[in-house]
Amino acid sequence: MFKPLPDPTLSISAWPATRRRKFAHLLLATAAATALLLLDDRLQQWFGSDGNDARLQPAWVAALAALSAGLWLGGRRWAANAVLGLFALMQLCQLSHIAAIGRPLTPLDVAMIPRELHDILGAGRAEFGAHWPTLFAGAIPYALLFALYNLGLRRLPLPRTRWALLAVAALLAWQPYKASRQSMVRFLPQAGHSSLANALRAFSYSAVNLTGVRIHDAAAPYRPYRIQAAPVAAPPQAIWLVIFDSTRLDRWSPAGPARDTTPNLSGWIDRGQAHWHRGIAGAVATRASLTLLLNGVREPGHLRQLRSHESNLFRLAKRAGYRTYWLSTQYGGDLLQELDARSIDVARSREDAAAAVQARGDDAIFAQLDAAAPARGERRLMVLLLRTAHLPFEDAYRRHGARYRRWPDSAAAGALDAGHARRNAYDNAIAYQDDLIARLYRRFETMGERGLFVVTSDHGQMLGEDGVWGHNVLTPHVAQVPMLVRTRGAGQTPLAGNGEWLAHHQLFLALAARLGYRIDNPNAVPGRYFLQGSDVFGDNLYREARATGTQLQLGAPTALRHGR
Repeated sequence: MFKPLPDPTLSISAWPATRRRKFAHLLLATAAATALLLLDDRLQQWFGSDGNDARLQPAWVAALAALSAGLWLGGRRWAANAVLGLFALMQLCQLSHIAAIGRPLTPLDVAMIPRELHDILGAGRAEFGAHWPTLFAGAIPYALLFALYNLGLRRLPLPRTRWALLAVAALLAWQPYKASRQSMVRFLPQAGHSSLANALRAFSYSAVNLTGVRIHDAAAPYRPYRIQAAPVAAPPQAIWLVIFDSTRLDRWSPAGPARDTTPNLSGWIDRGQAHWHRGIAGAVATRASLTLLLNGVREPGHLRQLRSHESNLFRLAKRAGYRTYWLSTQYGGDLLQELDARSIDVARSREDAAAAVQARGDDAIFAQLDAAAPARGERRLMVLLLRTAHLPFEDAYRRHGARYRRWPDSAAAGALDAGHARRNAYDNAIAYQDDLIARLYRRFETMGERGLFVVTSDHGQMLGEDGVWGHNVLTPHVAQVPMLVRTRGAGQTPLAGNGEWLAHHQLFLALAARLGYRIDNPNAVPGRYFLQGSDVFGDNLYREARATGTQLQLGAPTALRHGR
């Protein structure tokens, strides 16, 4: 009738053995998962990526082990897949960025991904041949991790506790919690750290502080600019402001490179037909730089001046009786809202002529100019935004055969390393740019324009210095941009002497003066300018900029954090 009680001696002897097996499985599974989470850095380094300098950090290995153990103890495949999927997505962005740009992501880079997705995908397609091994560096470890957890959680005898998932959630929430309380400087990439650790910092800060956030209050008590009418004796009938992307100062021949990249511009300067200047960009990304330049704002965090558009160049031009134009071969119709779209009479971006730009590249700007022929006696401000020197560099001139391929741009034959080929491609793009500027000026003449023809860039470009490519970094190479001014017509004078420094803010003040306005900035300190990061409306980084002789010095990076 009664079942016999189990032998106590058997229970006591069997129980520790079962637990030992479970914990042995846990330790082995945790070690395997931790090793796989560290493997992507080792593989990327093995495949030859110089930008990945990750080293084993005991504290990070312990954190990964704790996270891995928590997922095993939690016993839920959905939780493991969610965490691994999050890590895999972050690492796809991170490892690709390291391979192409040569440095880990920053929070500002992460925030820019949705806005620059077209450029990112285009560059990815162009650079795929050089960097495809990076996909394996990420895919192999994460494919093995997904298999390990999905098979192991179902089959391995492991200890279980639902509290483990709370510990995992707490570990994942630690970086976002710190991001809500600390400045961006603490979340920049750290040398020698795992790419995943740097990715967690960057994505956490971006998610907490930069994603979907619009700042409403100024971060500093700046005073508004004073705008006064100051009529000029010979106002220009036309001002053309031609802005190229990613063009750095030292790749134009007048600034001293050994190569003759700009024969047309150099000829103009030698004959006294134009003046060139050493420019200082306001920011390291197109949207931020143009917002500052065309609104005429110098100080980091002067949001009231930015948003008021009171000093906006288009608004000033309309008030002075000019018709205003925005013509661009770049994406960014939404950018116009930050440039005072209501003050632009004619606006055309790449979205309006996608097929033409795809077929002709920057040459498509001439069709936009054909459609913008001036009426008799019209005074106008024309702002042209062109691509040219943006990654991938070959895209600027690939439609023109060998015409602009003056230096070999392929490392396939083994005669060049990849970096040398890339720099050659950049110089080829500048050669195309030089020819394009000459053709644009001929159009300026044939349209009968009289006034100022001004050329500059939104920001410079890193060309492999310290292993870094791209432009979203606060360095002198990105801060320094070329400027050129050519005048046509009686009474039209240069803005400055050859080789003189002319910051974007100074350029704005000079153009506003030609339109008939004097702008007093009560916050200005003579000789002091700023290089800002990519988000002028949110949490941002900036460095003070000062020029001495032919050198530009930048101060220490400073984090600007706005109140909500």
